[in-house]
Amino acid sequence: MKTPPDRSGITFEVGAQLEARDRQKNWYAATIEKIDYDKERVLVHYRQWSRRHNEWFHWSSPYLRPLERVSLRRQGLTPPQAQPFLNYFLSK
Repeated sequence: MKTPPDRSGITFEVGAQLEARDRQKNWYAATIEKIDYDKERVLVHYRQWSRRHNEWFHWSSPYLRPLERVSLRRQGLTPPQAQPFLNYFLSK
């Protein structure tokens, strides 16, 4: 069985969060719905959109990227790498 590439910030598993670029060249927060290991692709669901807009992407596609900090802030989350930095200032 083929394995997905090691891409910084993207975890290739069902339910993983990332951003995907749609056909109109807009980036949206999305989740991985399915993984097709034989064809080396992932089915992406754009959050807050109907499932009819789901799209398959090759797992090395430049149209997939880690969830941006702006998207994380909207959700009230902090990126994992920023946590120690924030803790340093919050503790002062």
